[in-house]
Amino acid sequence: MVRWHWVVGVVAAAMIAGCDTDANAPVDAALPRGESLGELRQQAREALARYDQAVIEAGGAGAVTPTPPPWNSPPGIAIESATTTGAGTQLTVDFTGAFGPATRGCGADYHAESVESANAVVVIVIAQHHNSGEVCTLAGFRRTATLNLAQPLGRRPVLEIRQGQPVPLTLR
Repeated sequence: MVRWHWVVGVVAAAMIAGCDTDANAPVDAALPRGESLGELRQQAREALARYDQAVIEAGGAGAVTPTPPPWNSPPGIAIESATTTGAGTQLTVDFTGAFGPATRGCGADYHAESVESANAVVVIVIAQHHNSGEVCTLAGFRRTATLNLAQPLGRRPVLEIRQGQPVPLTLR
């Protein structure tokens, strides 16, 4: 009987220590704790909801200023600007990231996806780092990621994920 309690204790300790049984672990493994893709998508949906509410409150006309999120330091990589073509279905975003690709030390590869509403588009930038155990400088470098939108951008603003605020948009 004493041995059984010991086995239960060891199993419980292993589970508490973080044995990962999440089916999404390969996708989310590249993201720091608290920044899973699911969490970032939820954060983007909340930013869109705040923007959509601001549009309703403004009566659908004029400049819209959404309320920032209630938390101090939300996760995610904030985009600084966006560029699109006349068709508006492809979007390239600029942000600060690692110096080089993930094949190099302290590097990272980036890709982006969008969460869209009829009123705005939020861009999520996802980083896949070279090695999470590396010691790297905190210097940031200009990086870009390109994504395809589900619908042409039209007059919708592009919002960054951290504060849900519009970023400068350039048409090419």
